[in-house]
Parts: sequence; C-alpha cells; structure tokens
Amino acid sequence: MRIFAVFRTAREGGIALLIVLLMLLAVSGSSFSFVWFTSQQQARAGARLRSAAALAAAEAGVHRALGILETPAAGGVRSGRTWRPTAYGEGWRAGGFDGRFTIAIIDAPGGGVWVTSAGEAGGMIRRVRARVYLAPPSLLAALYGASFVFLERPPAAMVLLPYGAGIGDRPWIHIAAGAGIGFATTGVSINDPFRAVQAGPGPLDAPEGAGGTAVPLRPGPVRLLLARGAGLTLGPDGRRVDLQQLRVMGVYVEGVVIREAELPVLPEVNRAYYRTLAAANTANARLNFAAGRHAGDLDLAAKRDSLYSRNEFELLLAYLRAVRLPGIFRGVVYLQAGLYLVDGQRLQIADGALIAESTVYLGREASLEITHSASTRTLPALLVLDDGALVATLGARLRAHGLVYADRSIDIGRDARLDVVGAVLGADPEFSFRNFGGDAVIRYDPAVLGTPGLEVPDDAPVVAWVAAWEELP
Repeated sequence: MRIFAVFRTAREGGIALLIVLLMLLAVSGSSFSFVWFTSQQQARAGARLRSAAALAAAEAGVHRALGILETPAAGGVRSGRTWRPTAYGEGWRAGGFDGRFTIAIIDAPGGGVWVTSAGEAGGMIRRVRARVYLAPPSLLAALYGASFVFLERPPAAMVLLPYGAGIGDRPWIHIAAGAGIGFATTGVSINDPFRAVQAGPGPLDAPEGAGGTAVPLRPGPVRLLLARGAGLTLGPDGRRVDLQQLRVMGVYVEGVVIREAELPVLPEVNRAYYRTLAAANTANARLNFAAGRHAGDLDLAAKRDSLYSRNEFELLLAYLRAVRLPGIFRGVVYLQAGLYLVDGQRLQIADGALIAESTVYLGREASLEITHSASTRTLPALLVLDDGALVATLGARLRAHGLVYADRSIDIGRDARLDVVGAVLGADPEFSFRNFGGDAVIRYDPAVLGTPGLEVPDDAPVVAWVAAWEELP
C-alpha cells in the first residue's frame, strides 16, 4: 500500500508538471501571437501613414501646379499658363516624412491640361491626375455685362444663386457690369426673398419626367462687381443711388466691389473648334433625311453632319412646322446664320450646344431648350457670334444648361422667361443685358470655367479650374 501511495503521488506530480508545461506553452504561444499581431499592426499603421503622406505630397504637387498655371512662374520661366514640365520636382514634408512630388503637365484634347503628380514619402509612391481648364475670371460671374445691365420695366425680376454645392472656396459675383447697373423703377427686383420662383432641373439633377421636379429657389444677397467709373442708377434719368437706397427699394444686396480698372476680359470663341464638332455630329442625320425628302432637297436628305447653312436650317424648321413636331436635335449644332423661331415654335437640343453666326430671335411664346447631362455639363449652351443679339420676345422661354454668350445685347421681353444653369455673358459695348419685364433665373454652375473652345488672350489672367480628379494605380 505504501509503495502504491508513493507511485500515485509521483504520477500526480507528473500530471501536474505536464499541466504546468502545457499552460506555459499556451502562454508562450499567446505571447508570441500577441507580439506578432502587434508588430503586424504597427507595420500596417506605418505603411498607411507613409501611404497617406505620399498621397498628401502628390496632392500638394497638383496644387503647386495650379498656382503656377494661374501666375507667372518663378525663376524667369515663361508665363505660368504655358508651363508644360515633364518631370518638375520639389521636396515636401508630410506626416513627419521628408517627401517629394514630381509634376508632369500635358495638353488635353478639347482644351485644358492634364496635371499628373507623383508623391513619394517613406518609400511609398502614390499618383494623382487632374484635368484643369484655364479660364478667364469673367466666367466667375453669373451675369457679366461688358457695359450696362438694365432692369427696365416692372415686373422685371432676376434671381441669381449658385447651382448645387456651388463652387467651394472659389469666390464669385452675381452681376458684373462694365458701365453700370440700372433700375428703371422701384418695381423691379433682384433676389427678392419674398418672390416665389421655381426653375427646372439642372444637368446634375434627375430630368423632368424621371423623378425630377421644379426646384424651389431660396436666393441670398447679391454681390455686384463694377468697373471703375460705373455705378448704380435708378429711374429713367439715371440718378445715382447707393447700396442703402437699393436695400430700401427691396434689392437684396450684400455689397459692391469697385475695380480700379476695367472688368476682366471676355474669352474669344474658337469657331473652328465648334465647326469641327458639328461636322462630326451625325446624330441628326435622320431628321436631315426627313426634312430633305419633304422639301425635295436631295443634298439635305443625304446630309449626315450638323453644320447647317441658312437655307438648310430653314428647311428643317419648315418641315417641323408642317408635321407639327417640336424640333429635337442632339449634339453640337452650328448655324452659318442666325435663328428665328416663329410664334409658339419649339426647338430642343439635348446633350449639345447651339452656335449661331447671327441673331437668335425667339418669337411670341416660342421656346428654345438646350439641356445637358452630367457627361456633357461643360459644353456651352448658346453662343451667338458675329455681332448677333439674343432676343426673347413676349412670353418666350429660353432654358439652357451651360454658358449663354452673345456678341451684342441680350434682351428679355415682357413675360419672357430665362432659366439658365451656367452663366450669361453679354458683350455689347452699350447695352449688354436688358430685362423688359420678364423673369431671369441664373444658377451659376462652375462647370462654365471648363467650357471648351474658349480662348483667353495671352496677356490676360486666368483661373485654373479642376474639372476632374482621380488617383492613378
């Protein structure tokens, strides 16, 4: 019995030792796993930190490029807008790392430039690319008049405000006028907060009939930009008034900026660029065929492009009136003449633009609509060239997405409606914009800064606008 007891004690001691060893092994394994896991986490955290620092360096490179493009480059380099380096680099410290970015800039098709920046920090490299347009500062105004802007007859009303999220940190002006802004009576208004105004969907909204609805507007106070010598006037005699007097008469004004010089220059339209786009646009070939067959014009019936002479477009409009259909075109349409829509006639252009080489005239109750989707947002809406004016008569309606530009005056008649998501520019040296008793709603869209086919004089300042931003693999 005593021997058996000794044996049992020894066996129990061995089992206890085995249990202790197993527990030590488990603790050792857990400790090793914890140390390994902690090490891996630290390594991943370090990699993420280096990656974030590299991305910050790459983004800093893009912003450095934007700064140079907008201003003359340092060190005797040519004007910043002509700067096209292939491997320009600078040191950059980000997240505690001594990093570096390398920039390459190349011209992009359709205007603008591609800015590619590679950022390096702690052995990590990340690359970003931005599509940048160089636009004149005049495109920062919702309504730009090279000379006078007039609200002439009650109930003339204007509403100007940003579209969507606006333009971030980019300042903008509601109305810029080179010679002045005139109010014929106290019965006209700008951004009246008590006036109920609605507008149709923009290019980033759901279209009407597909969940899109009219957009209620909530205007804020307006900011005005006047050239040196320009002023605010009231009444038919053009009596000068100040901001307080405007506020008393119900004009919702935040402030006025007076420039010490002329307003920023207007861009020049590269008509050859738009003629090329219209010549390549075959989306209206079926309409050409139908109108040509209706008129017995074999050349029009065989026409594939959207570059029209005066006679060709008159035949198209006559055909649409005869069959009582609204004119619906697609893409860029270029008229080597003006446009005259008779009373009640409707014309629509989807995902495109209308460029006319003479006056665009909208008769009584006529309607012109030029709308864009998100993919065509930077296209202009309407460009009227060769000393042409834009005239919307009694009850006419112009709805447009993008830039609306006229070489001469823009006139809005009684009960007419102007609904623009973009910007409006009138270049007439005497009366750039006149509202004779209609409604003008302009929602400023920064995409006008990326309008292709616009050229800025070499000695004029530019604004660098980023239209697209992506990270490259």
